[in-house]
Amino acid sequence: MKSVPESDVPQSPFLWSRGTAARETLRYLDRNGIDAEPLLLKAELSRGLLSPDSDGISVTSQHRFLELAAIETNDSLLGLHVAAEMDLRDAGILFYLAAASTTVAEALEHLARYAEAANEAVHLEISQHKGETVLAVRPIGWYDESRQQFSEFIALAVIRALNRATNRDFAPSRMTFAHPRNSGLREIHRILRCPVEFAQTTDSWVLPQRVMELPITSGDSRLLHILEAHADDLLAERHSATGLRGLVENKLLSLLPTGRVQMAAVARQFGMSERSFKRHLAQEGTTFGEILDRVRNRLALRYLEDRRMSLQQIAWLLGYSEIGAFNHAFKRWTGTSPGRARNLTALSASAS
Repeated sequence: MKSVPESDVPQSPFLWSRGTAARETLRYLDRNGIDAEPLLLKAELSRGLLSPDSDGISVTSQHRFLELAAIETNDSLLGLHVAAEMDLRDAGILFYLAAASTTVAEALEHLARYAEAANEAVHLEISQHKGETVLAVRPIGWYDESRQQFSEFIALAVIRALNRATNRDFAPSRMTFAHPRNSGLREIHRILRCPVEFAQTTDSWVLPQRVMELPITSGDSRLLHILEAHADDLLAERHSATGLRGLVENKLLSLLPTGRVQMAAVARQFGMSERSFKRHLAQEGTTFGEILDRVRNRLALRYLEDRRMSLQQIAWLLGYSEIGAFNHAFKRWTGTSPGRARNLTALSASAS
């Protein structure tokens, strides 16, 4: 049994997550009648971004939302309480991979191998020590947001998933967390049912060998093969999206109509300072202005083909507050006005 090689772990600071923890936290707040809208706004999230069919969110936004929710509910154990109530099937591909495995050992191998398909900021390392198996959670990248609630959410969600998959009620031998904690310790031990230490070098879950050998009651080798192929595809999609330039282009597609296309605002979407954002784009041989210009140019030409859209509407969709600014930019791109370009396109189409 081995972990994913360290060289294969992405080291980028603009990290992505499918947003499972944030989505479950939103559902928890809704069930308890707590207004989540101000918290979503502060975390630069929305209900649309947290829908199951969303393309995902930034890791920074997820961590921030969970911490804000803990403050709003005055619940320092919110992450644990959310994980205790969630439908484990909502964890997606990782849950089903574990449920189709043959043993707990194999389930953990799949979690370690495919964790990046759900969250680029989590790297799982599996090791053996004195007859016990240690699963260590190594955070990737850096961010200013506390990850306390997220760390505790993940810990309980994984243990619950293994309990359900084996139909056994077991607990780890012990657990550690990197973050400090001075309150709620008795409740922590009641929920996790094992010794827990805080302010340690890393998050880790220690399991005895007898647990690792437990069979998964729903194990299905044929289904597992299908799920592995799907998970491999998901990882390939994430790897093809590497590079900040491509991520910024994709982000701008959704941000342009809002008008929030200032560099500082976009940098925050990736959990980066403006200075760091500029530096990483420079390393890729581009600037934010060049990316923004290219995306607007490409979209403008596409929109002009749809004659149902007015020039004013196109200017708005491209993030311009005035049509004059759109006209000026379009002439710089093409040497002509958008109205003339549309007419020329229509003439060309009729001639053909």
